[in-house]
Amino acid sequence: MTSEANPTSQFTDTDLTVIMCAYNEIERIGPALEEFFTSAQERPEVVEVIVVDNGSTDGTREFLKGMDEANPRVIFNETNLGKGGSIRKAISASTGRYVVIHDPDLEYKAADVWTLLDATKDANATMGLGSRVIGGNVSYEYFANYLGVRLLTWSINLLFGARLTDSATAMKMLEGDHARRMKLRCSGFDLDFELVTSTLRLGGTIIETRAEYSPRTVAQGKKLRAYKDGFAALRAILSDRFRAKRKFTITSGIDARTMDPGSLDDAD
Repeated sequence: MTSEANPTSQFTDTDLTVIMCAYNEIERIGPALEEFFTSAQERPEVVEVIVVDNGSTDGTREFLKGMDEANPRVIFNETNLGKGGSIRKAISASTGRYVVIHDPDLEYKAADVWTLLDATKDANATMGLGSRVIGGNVSYEYFANYLGVRLLTWSINLLFGARLTDSATAMKMLEGDHARRMKLRCSGFDLDFELVTSTLRLGGTIIETRAEYSPRTVAQGKKLRAYKDGFAALRAILSDRFRAKRKFTITSGIDARTMDPGSLDDAD
């Protein structure tokens, strides 16, 4: 699928925007940034990193304020917008030809970002998913989380005619223009699924590559709640299956970068 042109792509030299959303990640945000920038040293791409702090209270906010580097760019939410709301805000601020979501919690490896980027470009795909399932050796701390991922991915495959293995992965690569023109509504973890279903409804192609995964526990800071977030995700999947296709994109002429997540909810 070739995305419709977005004005941002006409004046950017950025090859990849990396979105990191943080909420109380003081123990991991520094190592996560270091790991990513180390992985990028041998790459030719021009990269921007956007970190969104979602109202942290554990020192993450102060750590980010103390950084001298221009890259990453840091956005501070005055109120907690939810993970999905923070991602939407970062997407609207992005300039990259490709946009990747890469959580700063060290559950995923930064090196897999580049594998996913190369595969997405080689396949001329609209979206790439870092699948935790491909190749076997699936690792989850909680069986409810594993079961939820399998059921929700099966639902997407059934309702949208897809053949995906891991729609819930937090590592998602998108064409930048495609990401910025999507009219996204979800504000929580359900956005992970809305990104996939919206891409499918718009006729996009999705590929998957293997992503190494080291899950953490709730005690270590994991914020996903299997039942609450799982039902919200299922609601988003069903809603997108029956929503009119014209409602999936921002009206031509509106620059998503000038809009906040709340205003995007109301744009036609």
